[in-house]
Amino acid sequence: MKREVISFDKTDRIVGQRPEHIHRNPNPQAKVHEWACNSPYCEDLAGDHPDDGGPEPIVQGREPWRGGGR
Repeated sequence: MKREVISFDKTDRIVGQRPEHIHRNPNPQAKVHEWACNSPYCEDLAGDHPDDGGPEPIVQGREPWRGGGR
């Protein structure tokens, strides 16, 4: 089995040790075209990065519906 080393950029949204997934922005004018995230609440992996006006991923343990945004 081949293993790859993955490095993260400052535009990635990685918090904690959860498995990550990759979001891709299909907009050719976007500042960020691809970024890693590990929110368990992502449903759509194609869309704007938060730096391009998209929503911030919800962090597990800081869910707004549980009062985590305080």
